[in-house]
This record gives sequence, structure tokens and C-alpha cells, in this order.
Amino acid sequence: MTRETTGDAQQNDGPEPGTSEGAAFVITLAVMLRGRKLTSERVGERLVRVTAEAGSRGVEVGCRRRASDGDRWWFTWGDSAVWLCEADNPTEAVLHVKSALRTVGTTP
Repeated sequence: MTRETTGDAQQNDGPEPGTSEGAAFVITLAVMLRGRKLTSERVGERLVRVTAEAGSRGVEVGCRRRASDGDRWWFTWGDSAVWLCEADNPTEAVLHVKSALRTVGTTP
């Protein structure tokens, strides 16, 4: 059985064409975090702010190339060089973010 779809009929939560590779990794991570009932908001091309609920403290996750790893893309804490995990493994990043959100608590 063949299933035909048109471009208009498909829904895509992923990155749009023309998005930089680093931004695409951040968008993918944001979608995965929303799938786990977390709030994620892009605050820069390669930076997302994540909170557990409205009014709670959050964390920021960025994405940049890591020279010491052959210029591969890595997630970072905020817009820093504090490395989180390789960007091609967003599931690991989700686990780190969820753990960090438990640590920062809900007091603004």
C-alpha cells in the first residue's frame, strides 16, 4: 500500500529550511523538551531558555562548535563554554536539563 502526502499536508515541528546547523540542534532540543511538558523559548538563534512551569526559575542551553572535538556541535549551559553534551544527542541534553531544573527550584 502506498501512502501519498503533499507538502501542505505534512506537519513539521523541526527546523525550517535555511536554518543554521546550530540553530537546528536548538530547535530540535526545544521540541523534545516541550514533549516532556517543559516550557522552552528561543532567546537567540542558538539559545533556548527552559522552565518547568510559569514563574519558575529556568536554565539556558546554547549550541556552539567545540574546537577540541573536531569542531563538532555541542550543547552548552547558556551562552558559555561550559559543555553539556554533543548536540547530536539531544536525549542526553534533555536528561541534564531536567536534572538542572530540579536543582534550581521554583522560587523566582
